[in-house]
Amino acid sequence: MSSIFSTEEAYVMISAFYAISIPEFHMHTHTHGSCEIMYVTGGSCDVQCQGEDIHLRQNQFIFIDAQVPHKLSVLEGYPCAILNIEFQRCKEEGMIDLSLLQKNSEDFQKFCKQNSPFLVSQDLRSLGYALKDLITFLQKENTQKDYLASILFQRMLLELAYCVNENKQCTGMYYLRKACSYIEENLCETLKVPEIAAYTGINKSYLQLLFSRFLHCTIIDYVNQKRMERAVFYLTNSTSSITDIAFAIGYNSRQHFAHTFEKHYQMSPLKYRKLHSRTLVPDTGETQYVLEKEKMVKEIYLGREH
Repeated sequence: MSSIFSTEEAYVMISAFYAISIPEFHMHTHTHGSCEIMYVTGGSCDVQCQGEDIHLRQNQFIFIDAQVPHKLSVLEGYPCAILNIEFQRCKEEGMIDLSLLQKNSEDFQKFCKQNSPFLVSQDLRSLGYALKDLITFLQKENTQKDYLASILFQRMLLELAYCVNENKQCTGMYYLRKACSYIEENLCETLKVPEIAAYTGINKSYLQLLFSRFLHCTIIDYVNQKRMERAVFYLTNSTSSITDIAFAIGYNSRQHFAHTFEKHYQMSPLKYRKLHSRTLVPDTGETQYVLEKEKMVKEIYLGREH
């Protein structure tokens, strides 16, 4: 059985399908002659494909080409609902004919040029609905040798192609923004690259590649940069001690913070504070300032009898 990316065989045969909620499951690594789409409609699961770990969440999917080693895992306590369909290219007339799709759809033509063992994406349009409609039809009619089955299958392939093609342009930035938001929200915690990647939903090598490609730095460099920016804010706008600032931005010692700060700004945190401090003393004495009709009126207020 040949790859979906091959255009030698004009026909497709559906070999298996299911829609199921799985409370726990651990599959052994295996291969088969069919291409496969696993689409998560609820919960999450882990798929290992050619030794690479992929974490899928709701409305995400993986396309796996024929003869690619893979396995599915659903952890106990974290159930997952999945739509799945398996299909293979063939030369058998009377099955689903893809010749017109290959000829007329630019999206499908681009998809066939991917030639990748597996592809992961968010559902960017209506793939989930297309899969549900196809599986519902197959379950009720128990046939794929039907014109409507052909239309539904080709619709599903068009949605798949659209997601994969668009994914190349936008998913990298989606994951990058997600990782950056996580870092910003957890600066005061101990941040580790595997944990950031796990939260983002991609492997750490791909995440590191995104930081390098778009931000021109490593993940750790980015974390330190954001911590330094927050440190500068605290140094110039608060009276917190250097030690308190160090712990507030995620360093476990004043010494580590000071060393990192000096590498960035070529001076100590204390010297930086003396040069740039903008601390406002929150004391107006006995004077109260009242805003009345866009003008400010100063009154001696405290200690005055009412």
